[in-house]
Amino acid sequence: MTVAAVGVFVLVEIWALQHDTGNSGDNSAAAGSAVAAGPNGAGPVDVSGLRIAPDRHGRDYRREAFGPGWAPAVGPGCDIRDYVLARDLTDTTTRNTCDVTSGTLQDPYSGQTVTGPARQIDIDHVIPLALAHRSGAHAWTDRQREVFANDPDNLLAVSAQVNRSKSDKGPEQWMPPVDACVYAHDFVRVATRYQLTVTADRADALRRACT
Repeated sequence: MTVAAVGVFVLVEIWALQHDTGNSGDNSAAAGSAVAAGPNGAGPVDVSGLRIAPDRHGRDYRREAFGPGWAPAVGPGCDIRDYVLARDLTDTTTRNTCDVTSGTLQDPYSGQTVTGPARQIDIDHVIPLALAHRSGAHAWTDRQREVFANDPDNLLAVSAQVNRSKSDKGPEQWMPPVDACVYAHDFVRVATRYQLTVTADRADALRRACT
């Protein structure tokens, strides 16, 4: 991994450790200590570290508040999208050393295999930007939002069709047909790192994902 890519990870880690982005107002409550047991030996989803609160500021979401697009990474002229494609695809072809042009994806949400041009592949935010905005990111600085939008731990290469189906829905409205338990763990990990709140329905859906 190049210095540029490492720099993104460092920014994410430093910001996550040093900045309180949670919304812990009077209407918030602990999500509870109960955890859901996962199937086939998978670990339970522990939502006890999350805060319960209603979504807020949904109407004033703007995509540009999370930055102009993918941040530079991996190599000259390439960005976080290229990094995620190289990480998640196999049998890739590249241009200019890091610009991924094609490959094969085992879609983590549908289980389907997608082979062909990289333009067929979307990069999904596990916690969608609009949902993050409603869950506390509305109070962050522009720089904090841009770091979140480019955090590889919140990004997955998925088929365009699945990504459109998910859109900005939370787990209470949408769950992947395959490996929902893995998705729930990923969602909770990112929400905990960035101290994002969850609604009661969202917390319940996350608990149920591994039962």
